[in-house]
Amino acid sequence: MLLRRWVPFAAALLLVLPTGEVHAQSDQDRAAARSLATQGAEAFTAGRYDEAIDLLNRAEALVHAPTHLLVIARAQARLGRLVAARETYLKIAREELPPAAPSAFKRAQLEAREELTAVEPRIASLRIVLEGAAGRTISVKLDGQPVADALVGVHRPIDPGNHVITATPPGLGPIEQAVTVADGERKELKIPIPEGPAVVPPPDGPGAGQGAGNNGQVGFPPEAPPGAGERKTNVALLGAGIGAAALGVGGVVIGSVFLGMGSATQQDANDLSASRGCEAPGGQGATCTPEVERQIERLDSKAASQRTTAALGLVAGGALLVGGATLIVIELTSKPERPNAAWIAPYVTPTGLGVRGAF
Repeated sequence: MLLRRWVPFAAALLLVLPTGEVHAQSDQDRAAARSLATQGAEAFTAGRYDEAIDLLNRAEALVHAPTHLLVIARAQARLGRLVAARETYLKIAREELPPAAPSAFKRAQLEAREELTAVEPRIASLRIVLEGAAGRTISVKLDGQPVADALVGVHRPIDPGNHVITATPPGLGPIEQAVTVADGERKELKIPIPEGPAVVPPPDGPGAGQGAGNNGQVGFPPEAPPGAGERKTNVALLGAGIGAAALGVGGVVIGSVFLGMGSATQQDANDLSASRGCEAPGGQGATCTPEVERQIERLDSKAASQRTTAALGLVAGGALLVGGATLIVIELTSKPERPNAAWIAPYVTPTGLGVRGAF
């Protein structure tokens, strides 16, 4: 009902603004503000509250009018932004209007005061408590927006609904906690902050800071420096082992496939020879023609080629598989301290195969 009372005179409102500030505006600014206010009222009526806020803020930037702010406050309240709506209502209510101000301005101020009393009880309150954070500067964000240090540990107004609080201690990752507050609820959220890593002061000169753990300063003693005795993985060596093993498996598979193909081809040659009588004593059988003999020879040659490929695949694949497994075992079982990098690699030559390396 309040909106229906406001919309009919929204478009004509700027025609009667009497203040000196308004008279200082150009005709173009006043016409533009009037158009923006009308569009904002239409957006509000259609439920496009974000758009209404944007349009009326633009109109307000050109020409000030309490009626602009009133619709902005109502749109903020409809969106659940009660804290922002209260501040806008307060701005309208506290404005000192001149005696000659338009009646629409005075009515907007009266309605703002009435609606303010309905919004204020709905605003929730949240207190963020960082447990274990004494003496540390911790970054806190509410729904992605930074929270001032002065607002940490005290109750602050907050819109009802779901929120995410993020605390980021120095040297540690962010800690997130979700919280839901109802209309008018007063709530406290405690976020445990773990202890951060020790901070080692920078040395003042050559040799400075050695033995800091023995004289009360924060740091590591010389007999136990950070990372001492820890085993470091040789990524290159382990990767080479895994790669060689994978290639070896592939070679064995290919060799097995060609071995099966060679056996099948040879069986075809034997079957053809037997069916045509080419194995009969004394020469050709009844149906063993020269063409059939050539076909059998081609099958025999193909079978031999396939068996050769199979042998190479099995030999090379086996060598790579053994070499890759050896690399992996060496890396996984090596001692923490290795002054020199070890390497090993399989090889295949026309005269043999093997594994070579250095340790």
